[in-house]
Amino acid sequence: MQINIDPSVLSRSQDPATSKRSALRVDEFANNICSKIYQELKRGEGTFEQLASRLNLRPDQIWRRLPDLQKAGYAEPTDKEHTGQSGRAKRVWRAV
Repeated sequence: MQINIDPSVLSRSQDPATSKRSALRVDEFANNICSKIYQELKRGEGTFEQLASRLNLRPDQIWRRLPDLQKAGYAEPTDKEHTGQSGRAKRVWRAV
C-alpha cells in the first residue's frame, strides 16, 4: 500500500520558501517510509524507537514522519507512554 501525503499539510503559510519547496518534494522520499510506518502501526502500536527497531530504520526516520501521518489522518498518539532508551517518556502511536 502506498500512502500519498498532501504536501499542503506539511508546511505552514509562515514557513520559509525552502520549507514549502521541500514539502512539495515529500513524495520523493517520505511516502515510502510513511507507508512502511503505517503498515507496522497496523500490526501494533509503538513509540518511534520501537517502530524504528521493528522496521530496521533510524529513529529520526520515524519521528519525523509520525506527525505527517497524523496530519494526513493515518496515525495518532495514544494516551499511553513508554520509557525510551534515554529514560524519558515517549508517546505511543497507533494506526487510525
